[in-house]
Amino acid sequence: MVISGIIVNTFAQLRDDKAVNDHDMQNKCYICNLDRPDDDSSGEFERHIQFDHNLWNYVYYMVYLDTKDSSDYDGVESFVAQCIDDPDGDISWVPGKGALCLKEFQEENE
Repeated sequence: MVISGIIVNTFAQLRDDKAVNDHDMQNKCYICNLDRPDDDSSGEFERHIQFDHNLWNYVYYMVYLDTKDSSDYDGVESFVAQCIDDPDGDISWVPGKGALCLKEFQEENE
């Protein structure tokens, strides 16, 4: 009986974790971690996720840097490649809690 209780509790925890993950996937930008505004009737947040901070563009950029000869890097590419190769996982090159396009949109609506 105790084992079945543990199994039920484990599945309930997994279900709750999945619900939190699903909510975050729908309401947070994966790149900059900004939350979806409460009033997003214009679809600006969706546009932001699809065009400004498209996850795949960051993946493509990392692959591009990996395939490019490091002697051909410009300044920004050198910095990003150094951050990617950092064993501590330096993500300072990724925008954090900010996007100029969303700030401009918020200022226009105020």
